[in-house]
Amino acid sequence: MRIEEVRGAVAPKPGDQAVIEVAGKYIPLDVHGYLVNPEDWSSEVAVAMADNDGVELVDDHWILIDFLNRFYAEYSVAPELPILARNLCKDQNDCRWTRRYIKELFPGGAKTACRYAGLPTPVGRSCG
Repeated sequence: MRIEEVRGAVAPKPGDQAVIEVAGKYIPLDVHGYLVNPEDWSSEVAVAMADNDGVELVDDHWILIDFLNRFYAEYSVAPELPILARNLCKDQNDCRWTRRYIKELFPGGAKTACRYAGLPTPVGRSCG
């Protein structure tokens, strides 16, 4: 990606890949809106992504985002939705975490949750 320096932040040139600006830093996204560099993730990045989608992140969003981050850190893969729901049910001792509930929380369902959590673009049935 070609970039230029703008007041200490990196600004994209027209035609470059999508970016999101967080705290004066430009963070590259792939064509599906996932982070190009997962190490760029922070809670502020998640909030910025959600704001762009018109979603206000509340406690249940953060529970799922935190779970996805822990799962990915341990297994280096995002869970498939049935595994996600079953493990959240056990982890939270609360079985409301169904496909329907996750879809109510996140537009696009678990794939959007994985995007907000900074996980890489899903492969196969991961995150969905």
